[in-house]
Amino acid sequence: MILRKNNLWFVVMLLLAIAFTGCEKNDIDEAGSFNIKVVNAAPGSAEQSFTLAGNKLISAGLAFTESSSYINTPSGKRLVEEFRDANTNTLTANGELWTANGVSFTVYLAGEGSSLRVKSFEDDLSAPNNGRVKIKFIHLSDGAPSDINIKDGNDDNLITNISRNIQSGYKFVAPGTLSVRIYGTASRRNLANFDVNDLQAGKIYTLYLTGSDDSNLQLNKVLHN
Repeated sequence: MILRKNNLWFVVMLLLAIAFTGCEKNDIDEAGSFNIKVVNAAPGSAEQSFTLAGNKLISAGLAFTESSSYINTPSGKRLVEEFRDANTNTLTANGELWTANGVSFTVYLAGEGSSLRVKSFEDDLSAPNNGRVKIKFIHLSDGAPSDINIKDGNDDNLITNISRNIQSGYKFVAPGTLSVRIYGTASRRNLANFDVNDLQAGKIYTLYLTGSDDSNLQLNKVLHN
């Protein structure tokens, strides 16, 4: 009986050790790497630094709407992301990133006040063909409805029903200026209209929506190539 109890205790402890190891933060793949771009998408936030898995990737402050270039860094699982006030080093928001070798991610500081959060999205950097522009949308506004529709200037659907904190698929549009209309999915109410200027052929952009209410919605642009 004593032997069986000891064996059972050993098995329990082994399983706990395996579970703990599987949940370990900053499980870095030293032989692999990926690319990460960092964006301050939080209206009213201080300039931000950014640290990934204990490695400070952005030390000079990123102001609202500013973004870094892609940075090549070790890949891994449960990599801790930290945005901090660049002046005081106070933690603004944190998150976790699971990533594979060779991929590209953009990480956003989103929200305002108590809703500040870190959201990460994988990017497809394959170039558009035939002189087109490649775009996707991300809904990061806490003031707009949780689900929105996005239409062009002709009132044709660009994106149907994108939810908060979610990115859309890619669309291909003509270079130049793109007129964008934002509608609540449920209410069908027109929330805001924007003209996105200087879209260049062969380029890839993310257009992300911010704002805490209808009066300060903004559609901001990130260039990926």
